[in-house]
Amino acid sequence: MSGDLAFAHWLFRFTGEDKDHPAMQTWMRLTTCCQRQQGQWRILHEHCSLPFDPTTSQAVFTLEP
Repeated sequence: MSGDLAFAHWLFRFTGEDKDHPAMQTWMRLTTCCQRQQGQWRILHEHCSLPFDPTTSQAVFTLEP
């Protein structure tokens, strides 16, 4: 490995002003792939996703990490 490729992932809380709407109070997962090019890190790919129930394929807004 050259040490020029990095991956990161994290959870973050997504909130909005409408506190009663479930989509405004949920957790999101973000994954990023970066590559060092000429001494600087550049984002190659980002992916943001919402948890879902695999049995229904529906988004799940009530999960807690």
